[in-house]
Amino acid sequence: MQTNKSRNFLFIMFGALYFVQGVIQAYQLNFFKPHLDGVGIEADRIATLAGLALVPFMLKWLFGILSDRVNLFGKGYRMPYMIIGIILSAFAFGSAFWINPADQFGAMTVIILVGVSAMTLFDATADALAVDITTPEDHGLVQSAMTGGRAAGFIILSAVFGLVAARYGYSAIFLVMGVIILFPLIMVFQVKEPEQRAQREKFEWGAFKQLIRPNYLVYILFIVLAWTTFQGIDGLVTLYMSSELKIGPELIGRYGMFKGLGMVIGALILGWSINKIGIKNAALSTVSMVTVGGFIFSKTTNLNAILIAAVLWGVVVAFHWTVYATYSMGITDKRIAGSMFAILMTVGNIGIGAGEALATRFVDDLGFSGVFSTIALINLVLIPILFFALRGLQKEREKFAG
Repeated sequence: MQTNKSRNFLFIMFGALYFVQGVIQAYQLNFFKPHLDGVGIEADRIATLAGLALVPFMLKWLFGILSDRVNLFGKGYRMPYMIIGIILSAFAFGSAFWINPADQFGAMTVIILVGVSAMTLFDATADALAVDITTPEDHGLVQSAMTGGRAAGFIILSAVFGLVAARYGYSAIFLVMGVIILFPLIMVFQVKEPEQRAQREKFEWGAFKQLIRPNYLVYILFIVLAWTTFQGIDGLVTLYMSSELKIGPELIGRYGMFKGLGMVIGALILGWSINKIGIKNAALSTVSMVTVGGFIFSKTTNLNAILIAAVLWGVVVAFHWTVYATYSMGITDKRIAGSMFAILMTVGNIGIGAGEALATRFVDDLGFSGVFSTIALINLVLIPILFFALRGLQKEREKFAG
């Protein structure tokens, strides 16, 4: 599928869309748990809301099927959904400013679910557009652009949100989010899709049968487990800083900034090297790096060490986000591009939900250091699973590349 815009323009647009995701994640990963913890909400309720907020991502495949099948208002299979998602997400997060989570926890839950659902809509359709228009040789590049954009949003807004929260309170973050989320519309409104698709890109239900083949099932198992261990570490760090080390919001924002810097470095490394070292070596390296990161956090007990670890962990985050998404693009059938890629991402979100819930709940039993170390050890089991998954799917990658 072709659009009316150049390849470089579209890559910049993808970076801008993921910049917005970085803005949302700057709150979600750095300030969400400290925010609720600071108003007296107990860890179990925080874990419950964190898990619920991931439900829309687990249903992301529904948005994929919708955009694969329905040319909305005759304006395209991807762009109209992206526009609706961006506007609704901005409205939902912006309105959260007027909600006190301590007194209106139910209302906060609804607003978060609406905002995340809208984010999922524009995320699913942007991913599908990337699969539609990107050649296999550019898969790593476009995913690096997305990761770099998300990292830039994460860096800039982690620092800004830390200052905003320290001066005006955590709720003021939502107003800033509501405005910035609208930024990509400048580019999205300029893109027009063709009225008709090529025959080989037309939706077919039969294409879904690939997902129940053994090779795909092993890969799906790996993705679930990989995101469970990764998020078990990543989702716990700022709660550890706030609850155990008593670090305030401004310094938590600094952690996010340093982590984002590492993400940019990781994205640049991958954008330059992924075709040189091969996707298999990149994936095996990613698993090993997550284990190392878990052990580092288990031994980190002061702010300076946390900030150094943040840069290193940011590189790990960039690899984790980019490598598996790049591989998933290569095994996605364009007849169901939105649906299939969304399903492969959705199973990762199941892992994220499991990692968030399990890691937070085991803190009381094992302590933060014990949870970090335990997850790091468990993560090593993923190496043989990954080896078999990549070997089994090599033919599929070659088929879709051809």
